Amino acid sequence: MVKATRRTTSCSRHSLAACAISLVCLLLISCSIAPNIPVIADDRLEHLVRDEASQIVGVTEDAGQFDRYHILLSDFPRRDILGMSIGNRRIYISYALAKLAANSPGYSWLLRQTLAHEIAHEIMGHANHKQVTLNSSTPGRGVSGSDIGLPWMVRYRNYSAEIELQADLEGMKYWAKLHWDCRIWVRILKGFQKRNYSGDILHPTTERLKQALSVCPATTDQEHQPVDVGLGPA
Repeated sequence: MVKATRRTTSCSRHSLAACAISLVCLLLISCSIAPNIPVIADDRLEHLVRDEASQIVGVTEDAGQFDRYHILLSDFPRRDILGMSIGNRRIYISYALAKLAANSPGYSWLLRQTLAHEIAHEIMGHANHKQVTLNSSTPGRGVSGSDIGLPWMVRYRNYSAEIELQADLEGMKYWAKLHWDCRIWVRILKGFQKRNYSGDILHPTTERLKQALSVCPATTDQEHQPVDVGLGPA
């Protein structure tokens, strides 16, 4: 009985060790695979978004290289996320925003703002910068993996607030080259404030609006009435 007990104990320890090794292997495998953000196929909306994006890319240093861009539609679980840049000219745009832009001029401008912002991230190489890691899905704490449709165990790395503001500033330069009225950019941010949308810690509406006004000063209140849009960016 003693020998049998010892043998059983030895087997149990062996099983535990094997389980531990298997678990470590699974964790390593899960860490080595880059999960993809879920996408939605919609030819009509994809064509719309790519047409808008091609105009913007055409006035950047990537002019003539639009074929390098992969712009996809995603139904982000967190509704105020409008776009996502992940490097290698790969951009995700909110499917909800694309649908609204297809039917409303106001949302078309929000789409153009979002695309200019995300394209700026790509051209400025922000995906290669050191980023801030945040795991909370609380709006005040940035964006988590689950907010964009990734498994809960995937850690998403956010751009810093400084980098986000840089992307805004560069995006406004693209607008200027296209002769798009910068006051519309300002009015969109005013629209966020009207709806009490303050953004999150990395996309503060107040700071974004302050910067936009610094390069596109308001002239009259009438010219800067808010664009009434129901979504906010992330």
